[in-house]
Amino acid sequence: MRHVKSICLVFALSALLLGSCGKPPTPVEEIYWPKAPQTPKIKYVKTIYGNESLKRSFWGGIRDFFFGKGDRHSMGKPYGVTYDGRSKLFIADTAKKGILVLDLDRGTSKFFNSLGSQGYLAEPVYIKLDRDGLIYVSDTKLKRVVVFTPVYEFSHYIGSHDDFQGPVGIAFSRNEDRIFIVDSQGHKVKIFTKDGSLVDEFGHRGDKLGEFHYPLTVATNNGDSVYIVDSFHSSVQVFDIDGTFLFSFGSSESHPGPMARPRDIAIDSDNNIYITDAIRNAVHIYDNTGRVLLRFGQGGVNAGEFRLPAGISIDDDDYIYIGDSINKRVQVLRYLGQETSDN
Repeated sequence: MRHVKSICLVFALSALLLGSCGKPPTPVEEIYWPKAPQTPKIKYVKTIYGNESLKRSFWGGIRDFFFGKGDRHSMGKPYGVTYDGRSKLFIADTAKKGILVLDLDRGTSKFFNSLGSQGYLAEPVYIKLDRDGLIYVSDTKLKRVVVFTPVYEFSHYIGSHDDFQGPVGIAFSRNEDRIFIVDSQGHKVKIFTKDGSLVDEFGHRGDKLGEFHYPLTVATNNGDSVYIVDSFHSSVQVFDIDGTFLFSFGSSESHPGPMARPRDIAIDSDNNIYITDAIRNAVHIYDNTGRVLLRFGQGGVNAGEFRLPAGISIDDDDYIYIGDSINKRVQVLRYLGQETSDN
């Protein structure tokens, strides 16, 4: 029996090695923004459709050979995305009503949506992780933010039907003692502690500075400025950590190419601000004062093109993850600012 197992292992290794020697896939032409002769700042890296599009580790391939590939997870409508800083990409899928976790190093995946005895996620839209690995998911149908443990078990709720009309974007203060949650239907931002206690709120519906018209998402920088994507005003409003209005940018008064329907916001290592635009099928980049730097992307299905881009997340190495919702994929790009400035 031991001899048979050895033969099987040798056969499996040979099959994997021979398979790796086949014709390589046609590489995607390198894509940069802006185009030459300007200095590139953004590079297209790859596209992820699910665990089938991930490269498996060697021993993962061995397990697949003997035991099968297991569950195959694709995307239905990826919305919010976030990266854990190690190897896992988390995707809130509004069509499949759950969270898809892709291990980019191992090529494995996990899908979860259970709230234990309390049911299931109903309409997850945005997702964030804290330093302890807790997973925060806003669910507009449940009208709560649901918190899961690092092993994907339900932990607790933040907020209730009385607190939210439509929770969406989530962000943490620098030391994570405050959680900022955008209530789009309520036209305000609510501030909670990590245990779910409501401590403050700011904003209301209106057209003046500091007022909102269906705000969607939020981001904070190292200086604890709070950036709110104000969807129907097609702008970003900036507040201090206590909710005092500072300034706004992105509207037609700010520059000649306004955002049409901003969706999500993320900040890179140089404090540049990225905003997905669902109507223009593009990403806008501003500096931290609101000065426009670049707009890239267009409608389409090819690499570097989008159809209703939604969530965006940037990791510590300036890799950019964008939920390309109608194309049912996540596109991975990279900010080259530090790299190009060193050359």
